[in-house]
Amino acid sequence: MLINNNSDINKCTDTRESHLYIAGEKGHTEVVQMLINNKADINKCKDTGESHLYIACEKGHTEVVQMLINNKADINKCKDTGASPLFIACYNENTEVVQMLINNKADINKCKDTGESPLFIACEKGHTEVVQMLLKYMADIHKCNDEEGSPLCITCQEGHTEVL
Repeated sequence: MLINNNSDINKCTDTRESHLYIAGEKGHTEVVQMLINNKADINKCKDTGESHLYIACEKGHTEVVQMLINNKADINKCKDTGASPLFIACYNENTEVVQMLINNKADINKCKDTGESPLFIACEKGHTEVVQMLLKYMADIHKCNDEEGSPLCITCQEGHTEVL
């Protein structure tokens, strides 16, 4: 009813959270689909740079992630720290979302501003299945963070023998 009565579909809160951002964060797939169908701005970002896709990846809402990808969300759009949707999915060990992003051509080596790659963070956290997926798709094993730490270095530092 609200949409049919010309409610501003792209209006945001003070921190620039749009309706689509909030629905995606909560995993409300039907609401997300209705907003997309009514021309919500799919790549609008919160004031910290988090996109709709980023927050859905962070929360692990796979259906929302798929809807956003299917509707041409920018798959590599990063938050202000440089963290990409793939980075946050690797951080949270959401293998289904990681695979979805890789299948849709996410930049597998896109690093945060401090140089950590998705592979680096998966190694640091000891997420073996995510590490295997990233290596299968040729993630750069030599990519170092700003302190010259490599994925192998952080794995040793954290003692993740299963990743070695």
